[in-house]
Amino acid sequence: MSRFLAALAFALVASLLALDGVAVRAETIYLKGGSKLTGRIVEQSDDWVKLEVAVEGGGSAVISLKRSRIERIEKADSLDERIEAAQRRLDMRMDLEAERDFRELVRENPRHARARAGLARALYNQGKLAEALKTLDHYLLLVPQGRDPQLMLLAAEYRMYAGEYAEAKNLAREAAALEPQNSALREQAAALTRRVDRYRDGTEAAELKAAQQKAEAEKRASERAGFDRTVGSNMDACEAAADLLYWMREANQNLPVAARVEVRADARAEAAYARGGDAVEFQRAVDLVTVTITVNEAQWLRDYDHIKRQVVYGLYYQLKTRYPKATPAVTVVKREPDDKGRARQVDLARGTWDGKRAKLVVELWTPANVDRQRQAGLKSGKR
Repeated sequence: MSRFLAALAFALVASLLALDGVAVRAETIYLKGGSKLTGRIVEQSDDWVKLEVAVEGGGSAVISLKRSRIERIEKADSLDERIEAAQRRLDMRMDLEAERDFRELVRENPRHARARAGLARALYNQGKLAEALKTLDHYLLLVPQGRDPQLMLLAAEYRMYAGEYAEAKNLAREAAALEPQNSALREQAAALTRRVDRYRDGTEAAELKAAQQKAEAEKRASERAGFDRTVGSNMDACEAAADLLYWMREANQNLPVAARVEVRADARAEAAYARGGDAVEFQRAVDLVTVTITVNEAQWLRDYDHIKRQVVYGLYYQLKTRYPKATPAVTVVKREPDDKGRARQVDLARGTWDGKRAKLVVELWTPANVDRQRQAGLKSGKR
């Protein structure tokens, strides 16, 4: 009789272990479609494999798989190894992959707190707060006693994000009560409770926004420190020069060669911009703008004088729009070698604002480079 009871007890323990997705999980079946199943093979033949898998909510189910659907069968990693692998993906912000791995772990081990917490975090990182809360709530339903305090604190934090402030505080207090002698846990719960109040009244949101703005400003300051001084006097001037070249090339790809923009504002505005301040505010403070456009002389001479003036007008008003306080000075030049072979600048056109006449005055220096026959045709009324 004692042997029978011992055998019965052994069989009962084995059955319970079979229903537990942790202890007896031994194989992972990879299907040809790309999916995989992890569980315990309970029966197999030349044509079929029967796999016992744990189901979410408790218990198990046996799935029959045709051999023709199976790519390979491998011995499964331990639960801890799989959780560590999923956690590494989560730490690397591979959230979709982490969600997939943690979801499989939760399906097999629905009461496992670390797997639940990992799945919740992966979902939250993807903006799925409601689904993350549902995952944590399911754990609270399955585990009415002996809950994991860290998962409880995570649930409290996510309740705070959802605007459920009273429930968030309750969960934090319950987490601390799980281990009354754990002073570190009590401090965690108390800190989270204080944070709920700050989050509710907007203090934390304001602090977070300020921190984000500071980080963005520091990033902009770093970027602005590396501008090309041959193109502009600061990063905004370089961007203005690039915009002008882009506009000119839309009309004639071969006309512009280079552009340089110089801007000036008061010292305070200059310093604020260099520290990463708002670019639009700096542009509004700029009171002096000069631009020098180097062109291909052959391309420039092909255009009629009224087309040249239109180019200068366009350059002026684009800068005026960007820097409304300033009256930009526009100079179009060519580069040619001097007697010693060094490059020298020769002015071809200039546009400046005449305050007395309240108009933009464009001067063209074409006599030395004029197409005489065309000019004669223009004077006679022919084009």
